[in-house]
Amino acid sequence: MSIKLRTAGLDDLATIYAIRRDAILGAPSEASLNDRQAWADKRSPNYYQDRLTAGHVIIASSEEDNIGWGSSSDDCITGLYVCSSWCCKGIGRIIMDSLEMEIFRRGYTFARLGASPDAIGFYTKLGYESVGFPDDDRAVPMEKRLRMTDSKSTAV
Repeated sequence: MSIKLRTAGLDDLATIYAIRRDAILGAPSEASLNDRQAWADKRSPNYYQDRLTAGHVIIASSEEDNIGWGSSSDDCITGLYVCSSWCCKGIGRIIMDSLEMEIFRRGYTFARLGASPDAIGFYTKLGYESVGFPDDDRAVPMEKRLRMTDSKSTAV
């Protein structure tokens, strides 16, 4: 399996939107279908336009298929979604490694994010720790200390 990462452009708005919807609606979840549908409908494709213009969004692809994306700003991971058919195949970890390296290059020693209840286990495996209580959207604030080793970020 060969995974390529590239910086997303404005012409990727529909792709980002489609991957996000598929990840929310197609992956196993403890949330009800109605809750997942409401979450998926919360963002339009244009919501991500500012992130794309700033160049802080990457897309993962395998051959000709776009299979996931992630975004960051300053010291925060602001989005991570992988197509449900690619779930649990290491794509999220590949995207996170790239986002964490970019955060480290920006001069930050911690990466921060808000984890949905279904993603807490994934982020914990990557070295993130909960640092507060869920917000109104039930996202749990998490952070990870970064250091660079062998071109990858790792927990200290």
